Amino acid sequence: MWTVSTIFSVLSAVFWLVNYKNIPTAWHYRFYKSLFYFFYVNKNPKAIEENVFRTRVWKSRSSFMECDLNGHKSNSTYFSDLDIARTDLMVDVFKKTFLDTKKKTGKWIYLPLGAVATVFRREIKPFAAYTIKSKIVAWDDKWLFVVSKFEMVGIPKTCAISVTKYVFKMGRKTIPPADALKDCGLWTPEAEAKARAELPKCQGLLDLDQLEDEEF
Repeated sequence: MWTVSTIFSVLSAVFWLVNYKNIPTAWHYRFYKSLFYFFYVNKNPKAIEENVFRTRVWKSRSSFMECDLNGHKSNSTYFSDLDIARTDLMVDVFKKTFLDTKKKTGKWIYLPLGAVATVFRREIKPFAAYTIKSKIVAWDDKWLFVVSKFEMVGIPKTCAISVTKYVFKMGRKTIPPADALKDCGLWTPEAEAKARAELPKCQGLLDLDQLEDEEF
């Protein structure tokens, strides 16, 4: 016969199982898993696919605790998912740059975010499976731009789309994206031309610096 304590323990285990993404330190595990895999498990610095504009797909499912009172995935939780999906893309594309720089200088390059903007188009229901498809689309002399799309599994419709800009840093020094791509063997004149052509779309959404001096 089950006791009240046993029933409570089982229900608690089930609750946290369906809300695994919200367990304390779960975000840290998900974030560092890609770093650990690419830098310590799969030590081959060469990327599987030699295409700077390739798409990386990250899969997840909306947990109950991610949902708001409207009965769908809360807007704020999209950004914690983006952290994981974008990191998976960046370490895959720039693994050789990271590893070679670490070997030569003893220091890691890091990529702080400069800005992120998201447009929400369709809801994601509780427990629904979805993917985040991310790829590099553009860069200039300082910033590298990544586009990520949230899509329901089996339904090729965009639920949300995000644009993020990164900057490569080595201490206080800024590394141009083209230099990082050259280190990976992914830079070509054709890729540069394509990236520059996409810049206006990205900058138009993220160039919010002009509002800094706006009076409120």
